[in-house]
Amino acid sequence: MAAYAEQETAIRGEASFPNEKPQVHCDQLATATPGVEELRITHGSIESRQWTLVANGAELRWAFVRAKDGAPDGWAPKPGIAKLDFQPPLKPVLAAASSLFLAYAPLESQSLEDSQKSATLKQVFGAAQGGFTWRGRKYSYTLTSGLPCFPLLQ
Repeated sequence: MAAYAEQETAIRGEASFPNEKPQVHCDQLATATPGVEELRITHGSIESRQWTLVANGAELRWAFVRAKDGAPDGWAPKPGIAKLDFQPPLKPVLAAASSLFLAYAPLESQSLEDSQKSATLKQVFGAAQGGFTWRGRKYSYTLTSGLPCFPLLQ
């Protein structure tokens, strides 16, 4: 599954950003960013850190979100992630990679913002690779080895 995620990332990199319109996708991502978390397995447990787009001067950059009392690198255990019923399960995929980014959006839109995030997920990150349920809502997700369009905040 990790190899599949890497292959899909490569395909999305070629298919999602045709030469004539890459900026359109990046603008869409800046306007309607789906949820993005980086996941890894440490000592048999899944950890995550949330990523968001932030302004750095006139440029946008990806930055991880650090909880007020959280670790400086943003990583935190996610013991309840099993309750989200990921299909297909995440652990086998994560076991084969150092970390992967999980981009997600609601399957059923309840607002214009939901619709825009779902469209961005599909157009920028690629077709859904699976789904999960959080707080009674169903979400689709895509795994990727990198973040598109914008550099990481240094």
